[in-house]
Order: sequence, then structure tokens, then C-alpha cells
Amino acid sequence: MLPVADESATPIALDHWTLIRADGPDAQDFLHRQLTADIAALAPQTSTLAGYCMPDGRLIATTFVFWRDQALHLALPASVAPAVLRRLRLFVLRDRVTLSTCDLPIAGRLDNETPAAGSCVNDGGITWIGLPGDRPRALAIGATGGETSGSESWTAGEIDAALPMVVAETAGLFLPQSLRLDTLGGVSFRKGCYPGQEVVARLHYRGKLKRVLVRADRRGGPCHAGDVIQGPDQALGHIAATTETAALAVVQLTALGMSGIAGQAQLTLKTQALQTAEAT
Repeated sequence: MLPVADESATPIALDHWTLIRADGPDAQDFLHRQLTADIAALAPQTSTLAGYCMPDGRLIATTFVFWRDQALHLALPASVAPAVLRRLRLFVLRDRVTLSTCDLPIAGRLDNETPAAGSCVNDGGITWIGLPGDRPRALAIGATGGETSGSESWTAGEIDAALPMVVAETAGLFLPQSLRLDTLGGVSFRKGCYPGQEVVARLHYRGKLKRVLVRADRRGGPCHAGDVIQGPDQALGHIAATTETAALAVVQLTALGMSGIAGQAQLTLKTQALQTAEAT
């Protein structure tokens, strides 16, 4: 069922998101060799969460990949797009692929009438992308109107879904498993090399995740994604996403249930980490 059936839900204009378009006969193979997900298996009616890593396995960006107009597109926060585009272009070499930004508007939906996670539905010039996570959400590519300046509402949806996106302030801080990409279909352990693959695979097969995603209550003054959470004696981790009352944080396992300070805000971490394959 398409989201247009629910007239009570207001689309959220995601002016802080953008698109990267990958066009050409080698585009799918090229992105398959760059991103953590199985892009080679991506069909026109499907979409996937994916990460883009540095050689040490830490994420430069997280993105949703899908087909539109016979080209692959990456939907991601605009703050990381220039770095992603610049780095992708470094690896093009002989690949027949053209990478460019795309100025199509992007809106979000936070209601139960969104398409299934991992789906891609084209309808009336709008591409609907069903997103994974703990609550129903969707991106509407090519959709205009709706709630303006919706970054706070959309971030609240990310927190509810327990899937924070990497932004400029958090780029280089987190491993894919710490943001649950492994449990939400964003990492393939059956594919060949991509930047950071050795680190990500070693953690999956031989290691134990030491920094996990957790919900937190927030009160007090301002804090932002990327801020260090300082405990009584040491740093506990970093904020991954936050609103005025709640946050997602990546913290050490020993920090679960503790309180800390980030910026001018006080955070109380929940006692249980959010589910990830590497922590079970």
C-alpha cells in the first residue's frame, strides 16, 4: 500500500538530505565494491541501507541505495555528501560510471502506511523507499510540500527507529555494527572487498562489539550529535542522534545504565543495548 492512502500523516520536508546519482554501465558493480551492502543484488523494486567506510572500518556515511530512472541513487544527509562524492570519485579509475549530485526534493513519512522496509515503489513520479528500523518510516523522492524545517521531527523518527544516520559531526566515529547496520540489512558478509571490509568482517567472525547503540533520556541544556558523553571518571561514548528529550548514543558496554554529561545536557543511558548481531 502506498503512503498516499493515509491523509492524516504530514510529509516532512528533508531539506537537510540530498541525493548522489550513479549512472553508467559499471555503476552497480562500482558501488558494490565501495559500500558495505550487497549492491550487486539490488533490483529495481528493492532498496537497501548501506555504509561507506574508511580503511579502518569507521563510517564516513550511511545511505539508502535504490534505483530511479535507470540509475542508482544514494539518499543521505547533505552534510556528508561532498566528502562521499569526493572519495567515490577517487576510485572510479576505468569504471564507466558518472557520479553527480541530484537536486530532487526529498520528504519523509512517519506512519503505518509506509511501504515495507527494503522496498522501492515508483508511483506518479515519486519514488517511495521503505526504511528499516524499529518503527515504520519512508523516504519520498521527488515529493514536494509538507512540514518545513522538519529535521527535528525526522531525527525523533530516527531515534524511535533506532537507526541514526551518520552526519558530518559523527563521520569517522562509529563502526557499522555499532549503528546496527549488520542487523538491518546494511552489511553483507558474503561479498568481496570494500573499504574497511577486513575490519568489519574480523569483528563479525572473531571479535566482540565493545561499543553499542543505546537509548538515553536527556534533560538540561544543548548538546549535539558527535558530542562526547563524559562520565564521572572517563568518556563513555558519543551521541549519535538527539532531540530535546531523547538521544541515541554509542557507548562502551560498561557504560550501560550510567549517567553522563554531553555539551550542557545530562544523559541517562538505558541499561540494555539495542539489538545487534555482534553483541549477542
